[in-house]
Parts: sequence; C-alpha cells; structure tokens
Amino acid sequence: MNKMASLGSRGAQSLSLGQRVFTAFREWYVYACGYRQIGLHKEDLLIEDDPDVTEALKRIPEDSLNMRNFRIKRAIDVTMKQTILPEELWTKPSEDVPFLDPIIQQVKAERKERELWDKQ
Repeated sequence: MNKMASLGSRGAQSLSLGQRVFTAFREWYVYACGYRQIGLHKEDLLIEDDPDVTEALKRIPEDSLNMRNFRIKRAIDVTMKQTILPEELWTKPSEDVPFLDPIIQQVKAERKERELWDKQ
C-alpha cells in the first residue's frame, strides 16, 4: 500500500513538473510569436474572412471594435517600419484576455442550430 501511495505522490509531482514545463513553454512560445511586441492581442490575429468571426465582430461593443482596429493599424505600421513598440506599449499577459472567443462560440452554436433546424 505504501508503494502505491508513494507512486501516486510521484505521479502528482511529475504532473506538476509537467504543468510547470508546459506553462514555461507556452509563455516562451507566446513571446516568440511576437504579436505582443507589436501591441496585438491574441484575438486580433483572427482572420475576418471567417463568417463566424465577422458576425462576432458585429456583436462586440463599438469601443472594443475601435480598440481592436487601432491595435491592428498600429501593428501594421510598426511592421512596415520593421521595428517593434517600446516595451511599455507591449501587450501584457494580463491585458491579453479573450473578449471575442465567447461570442464566436455563441455564433457557431447559433449557426449549427440554424443548420440543424433547416435540415428538418
């Protein structure tokens, strides 16, 4: 019984180590992508050609849409100049919170429900 208990605690320790490694890798990868250095949020990278994204953008508040458009235009300008923003203007992880994803999920669910209804 002690062997099983110690094996379980080792499994929990390795899991927490794995979680720490994954978190460290994720933070490195986000930094390596470089979108925060040009002032973008993760959801600013979504392509508007997707009809679900287009519909979700219509549903967000106007000030959020204006801020998103500003970030994208500023990022294009910075990219064209082949530079990055000063570090104080980088997007901080605390600022990079999902604001569009819940709305996209709602739009997708509505579309699937509409398609299912149309089939009947």
